[in-house]
Amino acid sequence: VPVIIHPTMARPGGDMNGASMETAGKLKAASIPVALQSGYEGYVPKTRVILYEAGMAAQNGVSQRDALALITIDAAKVLGLDKRIGSLEPGKDADIALYDGDPLEWTTHCVGTIINGVLVNKATR
Repeated sequence: VPVIIHPTMARPGGDMNGASMETAGKLKAASIPVALQSGYEGYVPKTRVILYEAGMAAQNGVSQRDALALITIDAAKVLGLDKRIGSLEPGKDADIALYDGDPLEWTTHCVGTIINGVLVNKATR
């Protein structure tokens, strides 16, 4: 059964009691299909940053490569969309974010976006 993990920045308590930063690593080690989700909480005025979630996984038992997979090809597989998205292969949608460094580093910036093979934004964010 695939698992989609709640954001690590969620406040523990209630159904989040016992939450662990190591969950993604433990599931990957057990060969359980897993993906990370961003989330939204009313007291936070923005959607959670998915790259932060992958970075936290990479710091807590998941390799850097697997951390990126948790938000790309692994997520596509969990959703049944891996034939069309999730990795760079001929015939798949060519939607790509370009970075000026390691995408899991907080100080790295997105410097371009390609959608359907066309550069649509080259502003640094």
